[in-house]
Order: sequence, then structure tokens, then C-alpha cells
Amino acid sequence: MTPAEREEALERREANAALLIAKLEKDRAALEAEIAASSAASKAASAINRALQADATKRVKDLEAQCAEWQAKLERLRAEAGKAAPAAAPAAPGRSAAELAAENAAIEAERAQVARDRAQLADQKAAFEREAAQTRTKLGAEAHALAELRSKLVAVRNEIESGVRAREAEVRRKETSLEDERKKLQAAADSLMRDEAQQHELRAKLEAQVASLAAKEVMFEERSRQLQERLKNFART
Repeated sequence: MTPAEREEALERREANAALLIAKLEKDRAALEAEIAASSAASKAASAINRALQADATKRVKDLEAQCAEWQAKLERLRAEAGKAAPAAAPAAPGRSAAELAAENAAIEAERAQVARDRAQLADQKAAFEREAAQTRTKLGAEAHALAELRSKLVAVRNEIESGVRAREAEVRRKETSLEDERKKLQAAADSLMRDEAQQHELRAKLEAQVASLAAKEVMFEERSRQLQERLKNFART
């Protein structure tokens, strides 16, 4: 692999790592938003439950007060009826049996109304208790589901962060390895350039020596020719 291809591969890996980190950050933000929404929903449900409990408590107190009022009224009517029964003839000689019967019927009607109110109160209390139990069960299930969701989100976040850290460590290792290879290649290139410079200098020296030898050869041939001419002249002489 050439240095350019290694640089291109490193850039692709860095781009992929950046995309992965951006996606993980987006997923983390979405998970945190979902956790915040779930927490807000749980708080709202708790507030609604507290409001319902307070309203129910107030309604129970009101009904109990009404019941006590009706009970007191019934006791008062009973006391009045008890006082009026033995002294009916002397105390009110003008009152007829029909009036006494109507008064007793009114008392019985009051008693029946109080009984109905008590039954209605008991039914409302039982309905409220069932509703409150259902609400508590629902809130407990939602709280349990929210706790499980938080646990899962924490596990996912930890896994994502571990993956990001591992990916970053791998990218750093690859960057370090590529940087070492780049330095080695740069050192080899520098060494090659030095060798080429030395070879160029050596070639220049050799060319100079060859030129010097050629010049010496020419001079030697010239002297040899001159010597031969002298020998010829000497032979003729």
C-alpha cells in the first residue's frame, strides 16, 4: 500500500469514526430526552395521584360530616319522638293519631334517607378505594417500567460509551501506527535522497576522473607520436 493510499484509508476511517460518534451522540441525546420525558410523566402521575388522594380525603370527610349531621339529626328526632310518645295525650290533646302517624312516617323516612346516605357513602368509599388501588397499581407498574427503562438506558449508554472509547482507542492506535509508518517512509525517502545525492557526487567525480584519464590518454598519444617521429628522424640520421 502506497503512502497516498494509506492516507486515504486513514481519512476514510476518521470520517467513519466521526459519523459513528455523531450517531452515538444523537442516540444518547434521544435517550436522555426519553428519560426526561418519562421522569416528567412519572412526576405528573404522582402529582395527579396526590391530588386525587387529597380530593378523595376531602370528599370522605365531607360525607362523614354529612353522615354525622344526619346521625345527630336522627338521634335528635328519636329523642323527640321518645319524649313525645309517653306524653302524647296530655301534652298535645289536640293532636290526632293521623298527625302522630305522619310524624312517625317522617321519622322513618329520615331514617331510610340516612341509611341510603350511609350505603351511598360506603359505595363511594369502596369505589374510591378501588380506584385508588388501581391508580397505585398502575403507578407502581409505571414506576417499575420506568426503572427498568432507566436500567436499560444506562446499560445502552454504558455500551455506547464503551464502544466509542474502544473506537477512539482503535483510531488512535491506527493513527499512531500510520504516523510511525509515515515517519519510516519519510526516513527511507530522506535516506534515498541522500544516497542519490551521494551517487550523483560519485558520478560527477568518476566523470571528472574519466575526463582526466581521457586527457592524459590524449597527451600520452601525442607524446608517443612525437617520440616515434624523433625515432624516425634519428634512424634517418
